Amino acid sequence: MKERWLYLPIEVKVRECDAKLLLAYHAVKDDYNVVIGDHPTVEEIGTTYPAGIFFSKGGPHGFRKRVITRAMEHSHKITELDEEGLIFDKQRYLQDRMQKQTLQLVDQEYCWGKHQYETIVRAYPDLKQKLHITGNPRFDLLTPTYRKIYDLERQKLRERYGEFLLVNTRFSQYNTAKGFKQTIHYKHIEKLYYYFIKMIKKVANYYPDRTIIIRPHPGENFASYRKEMSLFSNVHVIHEGNIIPWIYAAQAIIHNGCTSGIEAFLLDQPVISYLPFDTKEPDIPNQSGQMATTEKQVITLIGKILKQQPLPNPPVSQLDYFTWSADSYAFDAILSLCNRISLPPPVNQISKKQAVRRQPFIKRRKRKFTLTEEEIRSFFQKVNKVNETELSCTIKGIGANVFHIAP
Repeated sequence: MKERWLYLPIEVKVRECDAKLLLAYHAVKDDYNVVIGDHPTVEEIGTTYPAGIFFSKGGPHGFRKRVITRAMEHSHKITELDEEGLIFDKQRYLQDRMQKQTLQLVDQEYCWGKHQYETIVRAYPDLKQKLHITGNPRFDLLTPTYRKIYDLERQKLRERYGEFLLVNTRFSQYNTAKGFKQTIHYKHIEKLYYYFIKMIKKVANYYPDRTIIIRPHPGENFASYRKEMSLFSNVHVIHEGNIIPWIYAAQAIIHNGCTSGIEAFLLDQPVISYLPFDTKEPDIPNQSGQMATTEKQVITLIGKILKQQPLPNPPVSQLDYFTWSADSYAFDAILSLCNRISLPPPVNQISKKQAVRRQPFIKRRKRKFTLTEEEIRSFFQKVNKVNETELSCTIKGIGANVFHIAP
């Protein structure tokens, strides 16, 4: 088993990194060599390091096909867990992210839950054997055991910001990183953006002694929120680190259609789903919380939460969309399936100097990504603590923000 390799590329650090590190920890525990870090560099290193299992994160058709094809050309077996496989429009999903010609190249496709699994099976029944319902390690981090990893961060956030409300937004199709973009397909997103701006200002005025943290989607223009909220000293626009400690530390979470609503529900946190109008979108995340259709209802629900008054249970009906249990884990299901994959005999690992030499040929996006050995060790130490175990491994940098973790 120590000759088996697992490649874990990370694209959006705040969303993927901790879940991939949790999977890496348990893979190393199972005697895998793991290569983890910045997506394009992991891709490049995979062209010269031993053939193994390349763990695809999904993506739009062109990106996905390129990544998977390149890995296959270098003898890797392909497994995939689409980061956007939880909530989607079925027709658009199959056309853009789950085209059959690329799925045929995948050895194992991991599904968040029954909904994603059945959507793909109905479209491509002949590929059913490739599909497996595993859940996502991102949700493993919300279980009673692994949420303890964030206890210290939770405490630090409360010490820094006091008692705060967290507002998560998802309006990147309108409030793009380059500025506002009006399109006929996303008029509802534009409308929601301004409804949220008005609602946040109302809440900030009504609860002037309460801190409000706006956490925009990573694809949004953060400056637009700072400009709108410049007159409110109790409103801060922040996008730092994994979202879990922020949800865990907040007194309440306000959202519309965000995965964070489900995450908050699984963390046993109060959730307010603000629905000022019908967006005609999948309603699954909104069922995780108390639904409010007006600013007044939002303010009333916040008051009840702050006074710790009992609230009715939210109308959750989303268990078909994801697999989750308090005491069983997606990483176990994934590694069990990985162990069934036959790999070719390993070849000698190339030197770090050779690996880095080819990196300038990678087409890189303009984005910042950092990962350090200290971050990996710190995360592993937290997992050791909650599991009451001690993982023995070596961690070696083999490229810019990429590491080889060996048992």
